[in-house]
Amino acid sequence: MEYEEIMDMIVGELTQRALSRQREEDENLDQLILRQAELRASIERYLEKFNEPDRQIFQEYLELNLEVWGFQEKHLYLQGALDCVRLLKDLGVL
Repeated sequence: MEYEEIMDMIVGELTQRALSRQREEDENLDQLILRQAELRASIERYLEKFNEPDRQIFQEYLELNLEVWGFQEKHLYLQGALDCVRLLKDLGVL
């Protein structure tokens, strides 16, 4: 397994743990996520009414949004780790 693959697995696992913990601790976020799932189900029902080319365009748009968010989430997580190390160095802890 390559270094990048290992880092992706570690960052993915830590991110999921943090998001799960956040959801457990924040009832409002939990409600928003549940509402998001309901809306996603509604969108899926509406997509069934679209013709195939329109459905594919909309589906690609939704999937692309999720993929972009995944890249951004990973970047923010890694940037947060770098910022933390920089702060600890500036404070003389490291």
